[in-house]
Amino acid sequence: MVIRLKKNKEKAVLNFHPWVFSGAIESVASGTKSGDIVEVQANDGSFLAWGFFEPGSQIRIRLFSFHKQDDGKNKDYWFQKWNAILQSKQRVLPKGTNGFRLFHSEGDGVPGLVVDVYDKTAVLQLKTSGMIRLREDLVQFLESFGMDTIIEKRDKKEDQKQESYTVLKGTLSETKFIEHGIQFLADLPYGQKTGFFLDQRDNRLLLKNYAKNKTILNTFAYTGAFSVYALLNGAKLVHSLDISKQALDICEKNLKLNGLFQEIETGKHKSLEMDSFVYLKNMDSGFYDLIILDPPAFTKNVSTVMQASRGYKEINMKAISKVKEGGIVFTFSCSQHISSDLFKKIVFGAAKDAKKKVRVLHQLSQSPDHAYSIYHPEGEYLKGLVIQVDGEI
Repeated sequence: MVIRLKKNKEKAVLNFHPWVFSGAIESVASGTKSGDIVEVQANDGSFLAWGFFEPGSQIRIRLFSFHKQDDGKNKDYWFQKWNAILQSKQRVLPKGTNGFRLFHSEGDGVPGLVVDVYDKTAVLQLKTSGMIRLREDLVQFLESFGMDTIIEKRDKKEDQKQESYTVLKGTLSETKFIEHGIQFLADLPYGQKTGFFLDQRDNRLLLKNYAKNKTILNTFAYTGAFSVYALLNGAKLVHSLDISKQALDICEKNLKLNGLFQEIETGKHKSLEMDSFVYLKNMDSGFYDLIILDPPAFTKNVSTVMQASRGYKEINMKAISKVKEGGIVFTFSCSQHISSDLFKKIVFGAAKDAKKKVRVLHQLSQSPDHAYSIYHPEGEYLKGLVIQVDGEI
C-alpha cells in the first residue's frame, strides 16, 4: 500500500520525524485499512519511509522504518528490533532494579507500543491499530525472555463497559519488583498508566541527597515511592498526600515492604487523603523543609495548555511561598504539551508572584529507559526542577 505526500511536505520525514499528519497527504492507495503497513513516498514517487496507517487520527501515519528493505512485514524484523531494544535497556538499568520500560513508543522506534516490565510480569499498552495487529507476536517475544505474566491495559475512557485490562498469559496477582534495591508494589489492574511511574526512578534517587533530617511533604503522592526513598534515607517526617485512598493504601504497603512499620506507628509517616490544591492553600508556612510536586498531566491537548499552566503556577506558588526558608522544592510536569521552556517560565512566574529568591539546583527529565528520539522532541514529556527557596526577594 502506497501513500504519497503533497509537494514539499516531505521535509519532516527527511528529518526522521516519526509522524505524518493528515494535511501532508495527497493520495492513499485504494483499499488501505487501519493498521496497514504503508510505504510513504514523496510527491515525485521516491521512497521515504514505512509506517502504520491510522485513518481515524490526525497523525495519519506513524513511521517505524526509514530503510526500503525494512518493511516490517515479517515477524523476524520485529523480533530482531525488539531484541535490540531489550539489550539497550539492559545496558542502562542500574543494579538492584528489575522494573523498567522495555518499549517506549516513538522513543524506541516502535510507535504506539508501550511495555513496562515488573520482574517477571509485562504490562503492555497497544495505542495504535498497527501495534494491535502485532499482539500475538509481541506476546511470543515477551515469553521468550521469561515473562510469566503478560497483561494488556487499555485507557478506561476508551472502553467504559469492559475491564481496563486483559490477562494474556498467567494470572493476575500482587506484583512486586525492585528499584535500586527498594521493593515496590505495582497496581496493575487499577493503577495509573501501567501501575507505577518508572520514569521517576533517577529523580527518586536524587531525593536521597536532600532527605536526611528533613520534614517532607509529598503531594500527589500516588503509591508513595518518593516517600519510601525519603524515609529510607533519614527523613525526620514525611506526609504522603493524595486524593485516592486506594493509592495511599498501597503507599503504606510499600512502606511496610521496606521495613518502615515503626515510621507508620510513630507518626513519622502519615498518609493524608485529600486534594493537594486544597492542602497547599491551607497549610501553615514554614513547616516543611522539602516539598515534592509531582501532579498528573494537567493537559493532554494543545487547547488546554493555558488552563494547565495556571494549575502548575498555582501549586508552585503555594509551595514556594510556604516551604521553610532555605527549603527545597522538587517540581514536575508530565504534560507533553508543556515544554521545558514553558515549565521554567511557569515556575519563574510562581517565584515572582511569591516574591521569593529562588535558585535552580537541578533540571530533571525521565529515566534513560524512557529516552526520547532527538528527531521527536515531543517525546520529552517529563520535565522537572529542583529549586531552593532562600527567603523574600
